[in-house]
Amino acid sequence: MGDNYMHTEGRVAALAEGALMAALTVVLVLTGYFIPLFQVFTNIIWTVPIVVLIVRRSLRLGVMATLVAGLAIAFFTGPVNAALLFIQFAALGLVYGYLFKVKARPGQVLAAGAVVALFSLLLSLGVTSKLTGLPLGGLLQEFEATVNYTLEFYRRTGMLEHMGKSGMTPEQFQAALTTMINLLKLLLPGILISASILAAFVNYLAAEKILQRLGLIERGLPPFRYWQLPWYAIWGVIAGLGLWQLGDYYGLAFARQAGVNILYVYLPLLVGNGLAAVSFLFYQLKLAPFLKAVLVIIALLNVPVALVSLVTLGLFDPFFSYRRRINTAGKGE
Repeated sequence: MGDNYMHTEGRVAALAEGALMAALTVVLVLTGYFIPLFQVFTNIIWTVPIVVLIVRRSLRLGVMATLVAGLAIAFFTGPVNAALLFIQFAALGLVYGYLFKVKARPGQVLAAGAVVALFSLLLSLGVTSKLTGLPLGGLLQEFEATVNYTLEFYRRTGMLEHMGKSGMTPEQFQAALTTMINLLKLLLPGILISASILAAFVNYLAAEKILQRLGLIERGLPPFRYWQLPWYAIWGVIAGLGLWQLGDYYGLAFARQAGVNILYVYLPLLVGNGLAAVSFLFYQLKLAPFLKAVLVIIALLNVPVALVSLVTLGLFDPFFSYRRRINTAGKGE
């Protein structure tokens, strides 16, 4: 009888905690909904209570709390808004909660989060397309129509005439807008993938920080200076360059677009890897803060050169693994 009482008491406590986390999720979502200024912030952290609940209790309870929160939010915002919001972010919170609970490695958690975030974003776009009746291809047509809208707006406001005085003709301005829209159309897949990676990364950082504060996890991401892409990441860059050149040589638009988008997705990753390598060098060399500030200022004054240097360093750093070798040599001493 005592065991049954303890079991019942434990279930009641778990349900109470689930209800509390669901209520906290609702408060965070509604804060962003009714105060748009906070929406970017709340979209990042509203899944954290669900992640905490799963790590503390179970995935089953996390799913229940998510459904309850979704129903409550639908009551205040309408079913369409609630559905779109939860399609885009709920799965990420559930996957992160489960992976944190089973103590998966940070790299595995981030990789799974990026895939889930991309799938959720595409599903959200698909649902939006069905609800609005506008096919996804219509989004590209809207990009093209933007050129004419912008040109007409500039003409009506007199800004086009002002540009003419500075040497830019309406035809040149239209050509520049068309080039920009075409570039946006070309890079749209890469933009979506990069946005998904960024969403997964920021959500991970928020969840990890809260879980560490609560003492629910011990291991997290290492210091920034030790962040490093795996050595086989270089094959992605090779594939991107190969597809790009193949598409240009044989006139294959799909291959060219695939190659360019692969390189676009890799670009911020390589820059980040290069920055981590530079941070490691600063740490190893024990540079004075003043000297670090001078080097940063020089880099900011020469942004193109700095970016090319970071991309190059970020590309070859995983392959040669010099940071690992320096660490190993230091420990050997």
